[in-house]
Amino acid sequence: MSKHMQSPITDHHPQRVATRRNRRWGAILVVMAALVTAFAVAAEAGPPVSAPVGPRPTTLAPPPTYVGPTPDITAVANAISSSHKSLEIVVTVKPGLTLTNSVTISIWFMNSAAIPKVITQCYVPSTGNRFVFHDIEWHGQPRRVGMQATISQDKFRLGDAAGPSFTVPWYLDLDPLYDVTISHMGFFLRDDCACVGDSEIHFQWFSPDDQKHEYSFSTSKGKNTFINQFAWARTDVSAFAHLHYPFYWFWTDYSICHPFGASIEPGPSNQPLVPGVTRDHIEVLKEHKWQSCSAPIEYQIMYHLSKYAEDSPGGGGCFPSAIKLPAVR
Repeated sequence: MSKHMQSPITDHHPQRVATRRNRRWGAILVVMAALVTAFAVAAEAGPPVSAPVGPRPTTLAPPPTYVGPTPDITAVANAISSSHKSLEIVVTVKPGLTLTNSVTISIWFMNSAAIPKVITQCYVPSTGNRFVFHDIEWHGQPRRVGMQATISQDKFRLGDAAGPSFTVPWYLDLDPLYDVTISHMGFFLRDDCACVGDSEIHFQWFSPDDQKHEYSFSTSKGKNTFINQFAWARTDVSAFAHLHYPFYWFWTDYSICHPFGASIEPGPSNQPLVPGVTRDHIEVLKEHKWQSCSAPIEYQIMYHLSKYAEDSPGGGGCFPSAIKLPAVR
């Protein structure tokens, strides 16, 4: 047989086999002991700590949200904030910025009728700036509107042929708010509900917040009664408030003149209170149970769109300006 075809020699001597086996198990036990020790040390030391990335002073201001073409424009861009309530938008620029040159701020707003409006002011370090816009009432529903601020500096003062500028866009979700007032109700009994004597009226209604109310009184044909308890008012009412038109009816005590009648009681209205328009409500109600008599009723619902400030007047930029600027070097 050739050298390459020879079978490997296997040592089957029992003592040497046992020795080799013991050595292998000894090595395995050493490795396992090392692993157990490493895990124990790691658990005692706690979670791993990331490597330091440099000093972290607590007084360091966060980096600016916007970076403009000049330090002045960057400072003003990051000093702009906006707030809104109902259809009113207020854009402010905080005071106290230290600028080397004047900065012009132009706020652009497109209302819901697609009519743009631009208000331009020069930044005022002593008081800051304030821009007020109002969207149109339109259909009285919530809507999203877009705005943008363009911050610029005069090209001649900076020696820049193009004149540096920077635009900051943002969107706002407006929710029209109304002051809603419902007047008292006038109740005029057209014909008697009782066979003899006065009619005992039980007037019931659900107010806009779906609360049930009742007012009972005695009256007779041709008399007018004012139900002051029917009046209701609330400020800053949104379409999201889930308020409803008042719903009302009246009934009288059982009478032998009208032995048959209905017994199903109405529920609240599902007609939204907002949006709406100021109007007088006049209608004739039939007695609910017996249909024995009728009464014209009258009341008014008044809507006033909430408004908190007047629109800002239009203005101009910083140039020509009475503000003294430092000399450009």
